[in-house]
Amino acid sequence: MKKMFAMMMAATMALSLTACGGSGQTETTAATTAAAAEAETKAEAAEAPEEKATEAAAEVAAAATDLGNILEGKTVGFAQTDSMSAWRTTETDDIKKVVEEAGGQFIVKDAGGDIATQESDIRDLVAAGVDFLVVAPLEDNGLQGALQEAMENEIPVILVDRGIDGEAGTHYTTAIASDFVWEGEQCAKALKEALPDGGNVVIINGGYDSSTSTDRQKGFVDNLDDKYVIVAEQDGEWLMDKAQSVMENTIQAQGGENIDAVFCVTDDMVQGAMNAIDAAGLTPGEDILTIGIDGSRAAFEAVEEGRQLASCTCSPYFGNIVVSTISRIIDGEELPAFIVNEDTLYTKENVQVELGF
Repeated sequence: MKKMFAMMMAATMALSLTACGGSGQTETTAATTAAAAEAETKAEAAEAPEEKATEAAAEVAAAATDLGNILEGKTVGFAQTDSMSAWRTTETDDIKKVVEEAGGQFIVKDAGGDIATQESDIRDLVAAGVDFLVVAPLEDNGLQGALQEAMENEIPVILVDRGIDGEAGTHYTTAIASDFVWEGEQCAKALKEALPDGGNVVIINGGYDSSTSTDRQKGFVDNLDDKYVIVAEQDGEWLMDKAQSVMENTIQAQGGENIDAVFCVTDDMVQGAMNAIDAAGLTPGEDILTIGIDGSRAAFEAVEEGRQLASCTCSPYFGNIVVSTISRIIDGEELPAFIVNEDTLYTKENVQVELGF
């Protein structure tokens, strides 16, 4: 199914349909970048999630382009974490575009990276009487009370790209996300192929309060053996300049010659790490291998040039999958608690720069 996603991506990128997200619950879909809008299975998916999810993906992909004015007279509120990266701004713009194309009104609140602000934003959207609430949770905890308030006010809640420590039916209706652990696993596999004899590895994560960061790191670390030594691990706060500072300090402390690879949980932070490697007079991709996740155009260009070893996709295009999910809620369909979007690992052998966001 992972290979199928890559084919779908190339065939239907113009429809831009995908998600990035949290890990593990019950359903798998091929709804990634290609118009694979929200491909989760129907209520019966619990019986055979893998097979039925594949069938559902095709159905939803076909329906995603013909949503009509399903949201006419409806308002969709979006509580976004921040606008500090291309990934986030692309996510917001894509949801807005498809909501408005479906005849709906779109209201966005930007938390600016502050969990208390995001909690307040959610309560404001509830008070404004939105019909549907879409939330990209900043952290695993801190939003449960506000989300429960929305649910108690009969406002369906759709979590996107990250999960929370909460319960479907109480804190949210459904969550749409990628499998972060799988993403980390693929990055580990790429590193082991490139450095079969092992080496010293630096990890730059996004903090420990987000399932995105912790799951990606877990998938990466758990799939390395004793030949690979984690010589440094630090929070890059999701930011390019912060990751650059972290890598500069790490090179100074460890010595660039003693570092074989750096794994960042986002491609933006890989860009920062590569800036630090360049500044130290070293060459990314030769002296120090770099690996990241998201599938940005800048990352794909770096992979093509050989400066970045690999990038695993986690697309920000959520518009079609969110609106398709809302249409199913309107139709009274029972949704699974979790909808998994598939991703693809790109290396120099298979990278397609035009697919980057």
